Amino acid sequence: MSVILRNDYGAIAVNKGVIESMIVEDLLSLGDNIILCNKKGKPVGKNPGRFMDPDYFDAVDIYEKKDIVRVRVFIITRLGGSISDIAEKIFTMIENDYAMLRLSKPKKITVSVKGVMSDQLIKRSIEVVRKNA
Repeated sequence: MSVILRNDYGAIAVNKGVIESMIVEDLLSLGDNIILCNKKGKPVGKNPGRFMDPDYFDAVDIYEKKDIVRVRVFIITRLGGSISDIAEKIFTMIENDYAMLRLSKPKKITVSVKGVMSDQLIKRSIEVVRKNA
């Protein structure tokens, strides 16, 4: 699936996988504050390696239909971290990725916190949402 931008000069198609990869790289740059997880809350991408682990892409879900784009990110936070501050950083990073590609902002960005990690994982189900007009 591609996001297509049409203007006077022609059309540009950006593969959905490219956008997912950009978002995952941004999330990984947040360091130890977050752990990426899948929809069920299981941590992903624990194996170190030269290349990005394909399991990381389970942490990002992009929905595209006509002019509607929705992005959902699944994370586990570390104990003591502010969920609202982390979500704000993620919202800004995702919007900057779309702006860099000269695409309109996603209509809805959701950060789904599936747990809090201290000595062990404490399951949670918290959603922080930003809606763009």
